[in-house]
Amino acid sequence: MPTAEPASFDAVSMSPDVPRGGAQGGNAEASQNRLVQMLQTAAHPATCVFHAAFKIVVLLIYIYGRYIHSAYVSTFILCTIFAALDFWTVKNISGRLLVGLRWWNLVKDDGSSEWVFESNPDEGSLNATDRSIFWGVTYVWPVLWAVFLFMNILNFSLDWVLLNIMIFVFAGTNLAGYWKCSTDAKKRATQWVQSEGMRAVAGAMGFA
Repeated sequence: MPTAEPASFDAVSMSPDVPRGGAQGGNAEASQNRLVQMLQTAAHPATCVFHAAFKIVVLLIYIYGRYIHSAYVSTFILCTIFAALDFWTVKNISGRLLVGLRWWNLVKDDGSSEWVFESNPDEGSLNATDRSIFWGVTYVWPVLWAVFLFMNILNFSLDWVLLNIMIFVFAGTNLAGYWKCSTDAKKRATQWVQSEGMRAVAGAMGFA
């Protein structure tokens, strides 16, 4: 009597079919896509990039020279150069284009100094993405160097403390200048609204 052959079954794998590094690659790609999409909504995407580019270069040079290669002299020189370029770019270009603000310190003939502020009268024309990127990076940058400064003070690394103080002064000066400039611009805008409102009320009452 012929025997029946056992039924064949397809082999099923219980492990998920996910390529190695797929999750990490997907997260990196998603982050990159979000960054590209955010820059696409900016009115000045190139300026937004350069607003952060010099800061990233300074940070990478510092981390490599401080914690990996231990090269103080070359790190100090390169960080100083790129921090100065970042200071000039933020003070003269990105602030004017991204938030419509500009500041400088005027030295008078008697030796005294005075803060001078300029602002865009049409604040409604400013791009929300430009404004968010500018203020976010401008606030984070000095805080980051304050952390580095605190860490090196705890480690008694006085050479690196000097570099930290210099970059912190660059970053803090731009933050203080634009914060004062923004405050001054808001004050003038409020005064203008009040004066226009009083003029409209006076016109309605027949005094104009």
